[in-house]
Amino acid sequence: MVTSVSFVQERAATRKTPVQDAPAAKQAQYSQNSDRAAQLLMILNEHGSQGLALGRLAELVSAEKSAVHRSLQALRRHGLVVQAAQRGRYRLGPAALALGRFRTSPVERIRQWKPYLALLGREFRASAFLLERTGLDAIITDMYITDSRLPVLGHDGLGGRLPLGYGMGSTVILANQDPDNQMAILQANASRYQELNVDLEALQDLLNQVREDGYDSRRNAVIQGISGISLPILEGDGTCRAAVTVAKPTDELSDREAGQIIEKIRSYIEFLS
Repeated sequence: MVTSVSFVQERAATRKTPVQDAPAAKQAQYSQNSDRAAQLLMILNEHGSQGLALGRLAELVSAEKSAVHRSLQALRRHGLVVQAAQRGRYRLGPAALALGRFRTSPVERIRQWKPYLALLGREFRASAFLLERTGLDAIITDMYITDSRLPVLGHDGLGGRLPLGYGMGSTVILANQDPDNQMAILQANASRYQELNVDLEALQDLLNQVREDGYDSRRNAVIQGISGISLPILEGDGTCRAAVTVAKPTDELSDREAGQIIEKIRSYIEFLS
C-alpha cells in the first residue's frame, strides 16, 4: 500500500499541471500570431492596392480562416491593414505605408551619427563627414577632423555646400536618386560642373559604377593627395538623402584599410537603420 502511494505521489510531482503549462502555451500562441501577422503584411505588400480575399490569405499562410481573420482584425486596429469595399479584399493600410516613407530628419541624423563619426576618425586616423542633400547640393552637416591640414571640399567646412556629383559624399547621394531625378539634377547643375571642370559624361559613368558597387572609393578623387570612401544612407523607402565619407592622405590609405572602412561604415548604417 505504501508503494502504491509513493508511486502516485512521484507521478504527481513530475507531471506538469495545466496551470504550469499555460505560460509556455500562451507564449507559443503569441509567437504563432506574430509570425502570421508578419506573413500577412509581407503578402499584402506584394499584392499592392488590389489586395487579397480572406480565403486566399488563409491558403497562403496555411491557417484557418478564423485565425487569419483575427490577425487581420488586430492589424486593422493599428491601421496596418484596411478592408476594401470591393469583394471584401484586404490590403495594406496607411500606417504600414507610412512606415516605408519614414524619413530621418537632418537634426536627428546628426544626433545619431556624431559618435560614430568620431569612432571612424579615431579607428582609422582619418576625418569623417556627414552630408545631407538639400536641393541640387549636398551640405556638410557634421564632421570629425583628425588632421587640421586636411583640405575640406566646400571650403567652409561645416555647412559647406557642394553641387551633387562633386566629391564622394555628394556623388553617392546623386548615384542613388531615381533615374529621372538624377537626370534633372545633372541638367540643372551642368553649368556648375563646367566651372568645376567636371566631365558630364565621365560623371554619368561614375554614377552608374557607384550605384552598382554601393559605395564610392577613389584615390585623389577631387583633391590631389586626398583619398577616401563614401557610402549612402538609405531611408526605409530606399531613397537617399545622406552619405558618410571617410577621407585621409592618399599615401596613408591602403587597399586593405579601404575595405575595412567600407565594412565598418556598413555596419554602422545597418545598426542605425
